[in-house]
Amino acid sequence: MLPAILMVLIIALAPAGLMRLSKKVKLLESLGTVFLCYAVGIILSFPMKALGAQLTLASDISSVLVCVAMPLILFSADLPALRNLAKPMLGSFAINAVAVVIVASLSFFIFRGAVNEAAKVSGMLIGTYTGGTPNMFAIGHGLGASAETMMLVQTSDMIAGGIYFFLLVSVLPGLLKRFMPEYKYVGALPQVEASAEQAEKPSIYHYAFGIGLAALCAIAAMGICVMIPSKYGNTGLAKLGEHTAIIMLLVTTFGIILSFVKKVRSCPGTYESGQYCILMFSVAMGLCFDIAAVTGGALLIFVALMVIQFGTVIVHYVIAKLVGIDYHTTMITSTAGVFGPAFIIPVAKALKNDEIILPGILCGILGYAIGNYLGIGLGQLLLMI
Repeated sequence: MLPAILMVLIIALAPAGLMRLSKKVKLLESLGTVFLCYAVGIILSFPMKALGAQLTLASDISSVLVCVAMPLILFSADLPALRNLAKPMLGSFAINAVAVVIVASLSFFIFRGAVNEAAKVSGMLIGTYTGGTPNMFAIGHGLGASAETMMLVQTSDMIAGGIYFFLLVSVLPGLLKRFMPEYKYVGALPQVEASAEQAEKPSIYHYAFGIGLAALCAIAAMGICVMIPSKYGNTGLAKLGEHTAIIMLLVTTFGIILSFVKKVRSCPGTYESGQYCILMFSVAMGLCFDIAAVTGGALLIFVALMVIQFGTVIVHYVIAKLVGIDYHTTMITSTAGVFGPAFIIPVAKALKNDEIILPGILCGILGYAIGNYLGIGLGQLLLMI
């Protein structure tokens, strides 16, 4: 009992400590809190095993956390605002989504003989490069990817993403300016940073409301799946393992539906709560780590990810050039797809264009909403091949 209690405390409290520590140490901040949570989980997995902890508990907790995190992240999405996106911005983001589907599918056929769970890796990366890390975890669970595969994909994504982000804020603006049309300013300068400072501070009530509502979404999704007939004769809660993909699609759908309710959408703290759930998930996944399962396939996963990420970027840029989309719009929608909303502002600042901040964030939110559908859908299709 004591090892189980200790494990729960580690999962719940380690992210808070690491977030505080990373603010004080620049090196840790540059590594990223998600990576730190994974690393701490892996390090602590060894003494936890020595204490006799059942690490399957960490796996069960991680499954619940990702089901709660996804609707929390989507609750604050102002999806009706997407109609305000200019056609080139929406078109460029659509090109990114099509590009990642094409490249990830081709990558599956290239690497399926060498990479374990190649179909699941492709599905996870479709969601990642349409939405973001939360989609990666949700799709990984939905497709039944192993903890080791999810960890290796996340670590590889951090390395490859770091390379691409450096290019976005350094040499790419000047390079693309030579080959692609200039951005045409329309005089709209949304004060994203200012409005964020003026936002209502979340209270305990807000956190409880958001987390409780997200938990109800997860419970409802599981309840629906319990009623679906089992292919293998399982009964009750034992059916849930068969229907993980359906559970993830249902919690995504519930999150999107509830985002149209003003009280839910305007509740402060839901997005932050969802991100904290992802950090707890990362610690839990690290605790599930089995070093014996890591082989030379880790390098192949990294190579496959590099092919998918940079292949997507190249296809996106080439098509955008062919249809006449400017390089500011292309870069900001590529950022929204590959990284999500959090990286929009620094890339917009590198381009010296505040006009594209809000549209870029909206594209990132749209990616969160559609990423699970694309990733799980194509992943399931590739699994049948």
